Amino acid sequence: MIVAGPVSADAPAPAPDDPLAGRASQIGEDWAHEYVRSLRGQARAPVGGWPGTMSEARMRVVSVLAIVLDPKRLDDLARVTNLAAKRGWRELREPDLEP
Repeated sequence: MIVAGPVSADAPAPAPDDPLAGRASQIGEDWAHEYVRSLRGQARAPVGGWPGTMSEARMRVVSVLAIVLDPKRLDDLARVTNLAAKRGWRELREPDLEP
């Protein structure tokens, strides 16, 4: 899977014929939910922009898939993971009430 052009949280979900990209998307969704649960467990509100990084996305892909990936493929899957996490975060976050 090649990701070209600007990367945005509005990017479409991965094609269903790419099982690794589909799995990477699920990893991202799970990541967002885990992050929000963690914040709420600390009595903190999930507000603002997605706090995750591409490095964290790569680590999650590698640890969850537990397979050796070509560096380019890993970057592509990490992008899918991060975009899915951003979409999940946007759905779960609370409004930022501070100016």
